[in-house]
Amino acid sequence: MPPSLKNLLLLAAAFLALIGGYWFAQSLRAPEPVTKPTYAGGTMVEFTLPDLDGKSRRLSEWRGKVIVLNFWATWCPPCREEIPLFIDLQKRHAAEGLQMIGLAVDNKEAVATYQKSAGINYPLLVGGEDAGMELIGRYGNRMGSLPFTAIIDRNGAIVARKLGAFDRVELESLIAPLLAPKQASPTLPR
Repeated sequence: MPPSLKNLLLLAAAFLALIGGYWFAQSLRAPEPVTKPTYAGGTMVEFTLPDLDGKSRRLSEWRGKVIVLNFWATWCPPCREEIPLFIDLQKRHAAEGLQMIGLAVDNKEAVATYQKSAGINYPLLVGGEDAGMELIGRYGNRMGSLPFTAIIDRNGAIVARKLGAFDRVELESLIAPLLAPKQASPTLPR
């Protein structure tokens, strides 16, 4: 074998060994966690939609409370999975000023049936596909995917948005500081 061919083969073998070593090292790394980060910014988008009794409700009715506005549908499995968390948080933190609001991108009959079977204890507004999808876009979800949640502080600022279902730890860590009573500044002696 001529020396130049031998050198070329050695170089190719070294290159393949380098690629193989890199691939092997990457396969040993722990996989990156799959997370759907939250993001903040903007202010509450006012709207009026009917509740399950047909009464028109304005989002501003709940201004002064910490609002967790959840866009969902009865046909969405991740949406249904997080509803027990919302029911529990509403029960435990309503007195502190938490207000869960479900905005259904669904029809009234399906939502009413699901509300009864799940025991949902917070207001459900029915946006249907037209108004619901228009609002979900105005809140920053251009994809229109569900579930989608916006957390709004007592002053109407959007402090977090999330595409995808919340878990308990993540949601509680976002709402706890918003529910905490404001500490009075200590007065200094004169």
